[in-house]
Amino acid sequence: MDVEEFEEFRQWTRNKSEHTRSGYRSSLRRFCEFHDMNPRELVLEARNHEPEDPETAHLEENPADRRLVEWFQELTGGDGEGGEGVSRASAVNYWRHIRSFYENFGVHIKEETPKAGRRNRRSELDVEDVEKMADAAPSLRDRAMIWVGFQGGMNPSEVCGLDVGDVMGGLERGECPVSIEKTRGKTKIDHHTWIHREAIDALKAYLRDRKRKEGELDPGDPLFVKRSVRKGDRRATPTIVRKVMRGIRDSVGEDIEKVSDRLDQQTNPLAFKFLRRAFGIACDNADVPTKYKDYWLGHAPPYNGAYQGLTKKKQREKYRQLAPEINPSPTQPGADERLLESV
Repeated sequence: MDVEEFEEFRQWTRNKSEHTRSGYRSSLRRFCEFHDMNPRELVLEARNHEPEDPETAHLEENPADRRLVEWFQELTGGDGEGGEGVSRASAVNYWRHIRSFYENFGVHIKEETPKAGRRNRRSELDVEDVEKMADAAPSLRDRAMIWVGFQGGMNPSEVCGLDVGDVMGGLERGECPVSIEKTRGKTKIDHHTWIHREAIDALKAYLRDRKRKEGELDPGDPLFVKRSVRKGDRRATPTIVRKVMRGIRDSVGEDIEKVSDRLDQQTNPLAFKFLRRAFGIACDNADVPTKYKDYWLGHAPPYNGAYQGLTKKKQREKYRQLAPEINPSPTQPGADERLLESV
């Protein structure tokens, strides 16, 4: 994309040196291409954002913050897939450029600029760790999000993008595992993933509670919703997920040996993205063929088209092979019912 064609770029870089213009141009082009938007669309999206409640506007997420965080995670390999191969220091510099772009048009970035220090070690969690995290969840919604994210190998955006209809049929038919069809945002790949017993049970408890409060749910309703029931977009957001996971860290981080010595590092060692990584590790431990794991994770297909022939019947068989690695045993009966719903 040639960002120099847009007046927004020319205004932003007016009176800047050629060296600075070159750096700004490169950063903005990367940012626009990652989100598949042009500079004008980015500015309009952020400036036209309307909070649900004007009294709490300062607490709500602006699209600019969300897009910056997602891009930074991609640049630094924050989702566990290696990123774009840039150093953390470079990624922080790109962040500053895009923050400057937004603020030039009156859009304040609430997220703090990341530090350019040594990159944090990644967490390699297992099902026992996930169980501790889920049991510490403050609501039925949060417990279900954790299990669905882990057993489906999803990131926060994917979990927040699910609708009730994506799981309703399988739950009503009593299936296990339940198939979920979705599109991976980063690769634009349409694919299936699955959830098993623990996620299914957590979802059923959460949806029962929602029906009790809201009545029957439509297939197009968001699967995970915000606590507020006011008018407007009720869909849970990645910002909400990050806040939930920070609370999980503060609650049980010291009880999870793998991360107990890293609770003060910049990146939350119990961040939601590590559930997706844990799912990949569970697939490896269960000797699930790589092509199935990559397909469920929504990775782009290799040049030889290895995803061909992955029928739902074959996927179901392979996913059941994974079940012991992604379900705790034994389970504690009634864990969901002990949670106070605070969606």
